[in-house]
Amino acid sequence: MAARVNLDDPITLRITWDRLVSLSEEAATTLVNMAFSSIVREVGDYSCLLMDSEGNSLAQPRTSIPVFIGTLPATVRHFLEKFPAETLRPGDSLITNDPWLGTGQLNDVTIATPVFIDGELVAFSGSVAHMSDIGGTLNMGSAREVYEEGFGIPPSKLIDGGRPNEQLLELFLSNVRAPDQVQGDLQAMLAANHVGAEGLLALMGDLGLDRVDELAATIHQLTENAMRRAIAGVPDGRYEASVDIGDFEGDIHLQVAIEVSGSDITVDFAGSSPESAYGTNCPMCYTYAYTVYPLKCLLEPSLPNNEGCLKPITVTAPEGSIANAQRPRACEMRNRIGHMVHAAIFTALADVLPDRVMGHSGSAPVTVDVLSGTRADGSRFVENLCVNGGTGARPHGDGVIAAFPGNMSATPIELLESSAPVLFEAKEIIPDSAGAGRYRGGPGQRMVIRNIGDRPVTHSMFYSRMHHVADGVLGGEPGTPNRVLVNGEPHPQPVGRHDLAPGDVVDIELPSGGGKFPAAERDREAILADLAEGILTPEGARRAYGWEG
Repeated sequence: MAARVNLDDPITLRITWDRLVSLSEEAATTLVNMAFSSIVREVGDYSCLLMDSEGNSLAQPRTSIPVFIGTLPATVRHFLEKFPAETLRPGDSLITNDPWLGTGQLNDVTIATPVFIDGELVAFSGSVAHMSDIGGTLNMGSAREVYEEGFGIPPSKLIDGGRPNEQLLELFLSNVRAPDQVQGDLQAMLAANHVGAEGLLALMGDLGLDRVDELAATIHQLTENAMRRAIAGVPDGRYEASVDIGDFEGDIHLQVAIEVSGSDITVDFAGSSPESAYGTNCPMCYTYAYTVYPLKCLLEPSLPNNEGCLKPITVTAPEGSIANAQRPRACEMRNRIGHMVHAAIFTALADVLPDRVMGHSGSAPVTVDVLSGTRADGSRFVENLCVNGGTGARPHGDGVIAAFPGNMSATPIELLESSAPVLFEAKEIIPDSAGAGRYRGGPGQRMVIRNIGDRPVTHSMFYSRMHHVADGVLGGEPGTPNRVLVNGEPHPQPVGRHDLAPGDVVDIELPSGGGKFPAAERDREAILADLAEGILTPEGARRAYGWEG
C-alpha cells in the first residue's frame, strides 16, 4: 500500500474528489455501453453512485439522473437493515425495486454491491436503472394499487457470494414482456457496480487508506459546511407557495412551506392533497429526493453532489398525503408530484432569491410514453418514448426544450422507428407557445406518430398539464398546455393506455415553460432571434410583446 496521503491538504483532496467522480463516470460508461434498452442507453434514465460503508453518497456521474443521489443511499440503508454488514461477503449484490425503499416506482431497479478490504465491508458501489418493462398492466397512472403496476422485488440477494440467484432471475424475467432487454440491463448494472468497486479499491490503495469512511467523513464535512454557508445567506423566515396539478383524477394541490433558520432548512408539505385513488401518489423517498435536489441547485449549484450537501435539509410530509403516500397505493406516476416540487420551491423563494429561481417547467413531469405490441414476425416489442416540453425561463436566460428536473434526453425517433411499427410524421417546435418574459420559457414541441403496422400498437401515456400550465415567476407569463389528439379528435383521457389501430395517428403537443420577469422588459434582439428561429411568429410577437416590427 502507498504511503498515507494527507487529507487536510486541499490540493490532494481536490484531486481525490475528481478521481471519485471519474470513477463513477467510468461505471456509468460501462452501464450505458452494455445496456440493452434505449431508455438507459439513449435517454440516460439511470445513475451510478459510490457510497461509504453506511450507504452515504460519495460521488455521482455528471450526466446521470441527479435525483437518485437522494434515493440510492436510503435504499442501501434499507438493505443493511435486512442484510447486516456482518452477513455480507465478497461477491454479493443486492437488489430491490420496492417503491417505498427505492425510487418511488417499480420500474426503477436498484442494485448495490458491497466492497471489501481484507474481508471488511468498507463501501458500496450502486446503480439505479429504469427497466424498459416491469410487467403489470401498462395502464399508466390509472391503476388503483401498486400490485397492478408490475413485478415487485423485495430486498434480496441477486448475487450471493458470486453465484446468481437463478430462481429470483427466472421469476423476474418470466413476468416482463421484454426479458432480453431487462436481463441485459441487469447485467450492465452489475458490471457498472464492479467497475466502480474495483476503481474505488485502487484509489484507496493509492491513498494509503484502508477505510473509505475516513475519506467520506472529510468530504461530507467540507460539503456540509459549504452548504450551510449558502443557506445562511438566505434571510431567516417562512416562505410558502403551492402548485395545482392533476387533470385526470381531479385537481391535486401541492403545498410547501420552507422554514429557513440559520444554516438549516425545513421543507414541509402539510396542506397538500390526500392520497389519490390512482397512480399519482408519491412515496416519501421520492418527495425527499426532488426537494433536496432543486434546493441544492438553487443554493449552491457548483457544490459536489454527495451526502454532505443534504444534511442541513429536513423534509416532512403528512402520512397519507399525496407527497407521502402509503402502501399499497399505486405510484407509477409519482413524478407527476415529484417533478412539480421545484415549481413550488422556486415560487416560494422567488422574492428572496430573484436572481436564482427559474420559471415553472412545462417539461415537468418528464413523460415516458410506452409503445408496445407484436411485430409482423410475431416478436414482441416494448419501447419507451421519452419526450420533453419546455423548461421554465432560466435564472439569467431563456428556457429550452429539455427535461428539467429529470435530466433525461429525448428518445431518438430513428431508434423507435427501427424497432416498432411507427412513423413520426412530425417532430417540431410549436411557435408562439413559450411563456413570455424578459427571459421567455422554453417552447413546447409537437409530435405526430402513425401506426404503420398491420396490428394494433398499445400506447401508454400520462400527461399533467392539460389544464394547469407552467406559471411564470416575478411577472413572467405562463406557458401553454398539453394536448393529445387521436385521428384529429381530442383524446378524452390523456392518462392510461389505448390502442392505435393500423393507420391511426396520435398527435401530441407538449407544454411550454413559464417566463421570468415582465414581457415588456424583453430585449429587441431577443425577439428578433425568436422570430428568425420560428419560436415566434409576427402575430405571436405582437400578442406577447406588443411587437410592431
